[in-house]
Amino acid sequence: MKLANILRSIIFASAAAFLIFNQDHSVATGIAVVQYVSVAIAFGSAVIYKLDTSENKLGPIATPGAIAFLIALMSIFISPATPQMSLSVLTGLIAAFAGGNAIAEFVLSLRSSKADQLELRISAAIGVLTALVFALGQLDGLNAVGFLSAYLSVLAVQRAIWLASPKSKEQNG
Repeated sequence: MKLANILRSIIFASAAAFLIFNQDHSVATGIAVVQYVSVAIAFGSAVIYKLDTSENKLGPIATPGAIAFLIALMSIFISPATPQMSLSVLTGLIAAFAGGNAIAEFVLSLRSSKADQLELRISAAIGVLTALVFALGQLDGLNAVGFLSAYLSVLAVQRAIWLASPKSKEQNG
C-alpha cells in the first residue's frame, strides 16, 4: 500500500501543479489531465502489482489500476462532437473516476487495518463528494477544470499525510 500511495500522491500532485500553473483551463486541457492521471495510475499499478510481494495486493493495487484503465480507455476513445459534449465527457469521466475509487476504497476499508481504515474512508468521502459535484453540478469548463485541480490537490496532500503519519510508519516499517 505504501508504494501505491507514493505513486498516486506523485501523480495527483504533478497533475494538480500542471493545472494550477497552466494558463489554459479549457475542457481539452481537463480531458488531457484525466488521460494523464488515469494512464499513469493504470500503468503504475501494473508495475507495482508485479513488484509487490505481499499477498493482499488485489484490492489496494489492482482495483484502482483497473478503474483507472477503464477511465483511460474512455477518455482516449470517446471523441465528442460539440463543446457541450466535451464538457459532459469531462465531468462524466471525473465523476466515474472519483466515484469508482470511492466505492473501492470504502470496500477496502472494511477489510483493512485500523491505521489504514480511517485514511481510506477519508479518501472515499473526498471521492464521493467529488463525484456528486461533477455528476450533479452545473459546471462550465473553467469551473470543471478548477474543481479537478482542487480534487487532485486534496488527494495528493491526503495521501502524503497518510504516508507521513506515525501509525503508517510503524505498520509499514
